[in-house]
Amino acid sequence: MKRTAAMLGLILLCLALLDTGVAVVLHWAEAQGRMGSLVRYFDYGRSVPGKLARWEADPDAPGSLYNVAWRPDALAVSAAGFADEATDTGPVIRSYGMSFVNDIIAAARDQDPDLLWDNLAGPGAPPNFTYALFQEDRANRRRGDIAVLGILSSSVPAMAALSSRSWVFEQPAPYTYPIFQPEEDGLKRIEPLVTSVAQEHALASDPAQARAWADQLAERDAFYSPITFGAVWLDASPLARLVRRSLGTAHVSQTKADILAGSGYPYVEVLDRMIVDFARTARADGQIPIVVLVQTRNPVNVDVLTVARPGLERANVAYLATAEHFDPTDISGFVSDGHYTSEVNARFGTVFLALVEAAQTQR
Repeated sequence: MKRTAAMLGLILLCLALLDTGVAVVLHWAEAQGRMGSLVRYFDYGRSVPGKLARWEADPDAPGSLYNVAWRPDALAVSAAGFADEATDTGPVIRSYGMSFVNDIIAAARDQDPDLLWDNLAGPGAPPNFTYALFQEDRANRRRGDIAVLGILSSSVPAMAALSSRSWVFEQPAPYTYPIFQPEEDGLKRIEPLVTSVAQEHALASDPAQARAWADQLAERDAFYSPITFGAVWLDASPLARLVRRSLGTAHVSQTKADILAGSGYPYVEVLDRMIVDFARTARADGQIPIVVLVQTRNPVNVDVLTVARPGLERANVAYLATAEHFDPTDISGFVSDGHYTSEVNARFGTVFLALVEAAQTQR
């Protein structure tokens, strides 16, 4: 027994020395600006608060998404652009999406340079973000404009999240959005307590608000977990970061699978109501609604067209479903970061232009 205990103690001591040695090397490498890929590899396992604290200290650090896609900032830019627009230049494409939707419309503009376009987007934005922006940007659209709602298959489970910090563990953009729940024949909107980058900054000096925000995440956000948010002090240990990265990514994957299996959040019903209300609101304002359904290559994603089809049919709304024009299982159509190639986006752009032309002709 004593021999076993001694051996265990020796192993632990060796691990501690190894951990300390790795920590020293990583600290030196970061200070010298060397071995960037190795430093980032270990940084992926930091807690969410640990990552955000480092980004807040240096918002321009490589990979930082600290200041990205906050709704008040996006809406302020939209309002300023709207105020400067000429009112007699024809319809404007008003898109609410993410990089995938931006790529499609940019490809359409390459084919038709006269296309006018204003976009509000967030990295990997889920439908609750794009739909909320569509609602909030209503004053910055005119009659005759084309409103585009983007829905990304890989982000559908995040409809049960209040922030990208909870479900994108390795690069947790802190921007926030509401959670929508069915209520009578509409949707109930649950706003996050933090909605702006200024409020995010203020958490460091307001423990009561920070606690209230953490409590709301724990209560409302399906992806929140002590695995990814707790024990920030363990960030000092590179080995602990490796363990947290493994556990954290597994937690996020399992939560997504549970949601898509119908556990805990009625994403199918909510998405259906979003689509119907999007079309109804756009038409009430004299605008043309178009839904863009992007199917990414991840094989565990929801089949977004199948899920959205009932709402699309009930609303009788024009849509572009990428899966109808390119097989998402064909890896030749994707670049290394998971986006579609320029050639495939050009194909989608052609379809989008045809949808716009057909919708305008039918008015």
